[in-house]
Amino acid sequence: MRRAALITGAMLWLHGVALAQDPLQNKSAGTVVLLPPTAGAVGEDPPLAGTLHLPGREYRAGSGWWALACDGACTLAPLQLAVAARPFPQREDKPVSGQALRFSPAPPAGTLLLFKPLRAPASALPWRAGAVDTLHPGPASRLRARSGTPGTQETELPLPDGRVLVVRPVRHTLSRWPGEEHDGTLVLELTFDGRRQTLGRFATTDCEPLPLRRDTFLRWAGDLDHDGRPDLLVNFSLGVEQHLALFLSSLAGPGQIVGEAGRFRLEPIDVDGC
Repeated sequence: MRRAALITGAMLWLHGVALAQDPLQNKSAGTVVLLPPTAGAVGEDPPLAGTLHLPGREYRAGSGWWALACDGACTLAPLQLAVAARPFPQREDKPVSGQALRFSPAPPAGTLLLFKPLRAPASALPWRAGAVDTLHPGPASRLRARSGTPGTQETELPLPDGRVLVVRPVRHTLSRWPGEEHDGTLVLELTFDGRRQTLGRFATTDCEPLPLRRDTFLRWAGDLDHDGRPDLLVNFSLGVEQHLALFLSSLAGPGQIVGEAGRFRLEPIDVDGC
């Protein structure tokens, strides 16, 4: 009985299929499946537009995919996904199982995120092709340092109605007591309308110098779910891994500003240093 419980606890439901926990699987988690715009194998040439090469066998072909792209204006574009088995190379070891993913049409220029609502009902997340109301379009940053907080990374994002969203990476303390030394963990906090929420931990390494650029950790902000409140695309990676998370205001729980819709995390299989 105990063995069966352990096996059940080590499974993750994705695409309607129970997948065992495996370092090559479970890169995408949540009600919305996320993929980065590019992710190639070690030592490969840059992938063709609209293609990804990933280890594991996690994804299935089909429709229902979207690209969030900002090339001047920000837009949503519908996509189809084709999947083929393709071994994923490593530098010193033999290849592992992998998949070649090809989107059609090719994602637009300036694509920040590829995603597919998997378990979220269409009525709750009414995606629509075309322009997306955007507060922070990525590289063309509208973020600003928060006044009165010199020496910190507190960042303000002004909204058209005069309200201000505050995002800040902060060191996680070992206890609630003032002056307690931090444990080295860097977390991302969000403050809005008198509420504060911790969104998650950064994967800190020596590869990314501190302080961070503001558009490094906040990749995009706008109204993706059309509810009039801000949604966020966050980069939690400070090194060689890829770690993206999408937060939607329409999925916020009690007392929350946003709720986590989906997350993509891929640690390189065979990468030395930065």
